[in-house]
Amino acid sequence: MKQTFNFRKLAAIDIVFLGYRLIFAEYAFGAFFSLALGIFVLIRGHSVWQVLLGAYLICLGINYVPMLTFTVSIGSKQNALAELGDELIERRKAMSKYRRLSLLLLVPLVVPVVVITRKRLGPSETKQRSG
Repeated sequence: MKQTFNFRKLAAIDIVFLGYRLIFAEYAFGAFFSLALGIFVLIRGHSVWQVLLGAYLICLGINYVPMLTFTVSIGSKQNALAELGDELIERRKAMSKYRRLSLLLLVPLVVPVVVITRKRLGPSETKQRSG
């Protein structure tokens, strides 16, 4: 079974289990604080490691921007439940799947790359590739 990277559903499952306000705050903080801190470190950095850290924090913040937009577009726990559909029949399996996916948020630029790729391929080609 191939793993599909559906970050919109990750936002939805977070909303279902943790609530819209908390997830909105988490993703907003992740986006804006990481970007701001990354820019600050990049501007103030005097070593290669500081520049790398600044670049990483900026990329991390960029990862959270699509997550924030997904959260805003889903908007409520009811919409999040509808988004997930039958996946919550087996809650433990769904939580396990999406908790592993959440680790990819720490990989620089993976979320925007996956989101852009899925949009370019379109829904039918993405489903064929995820088998």
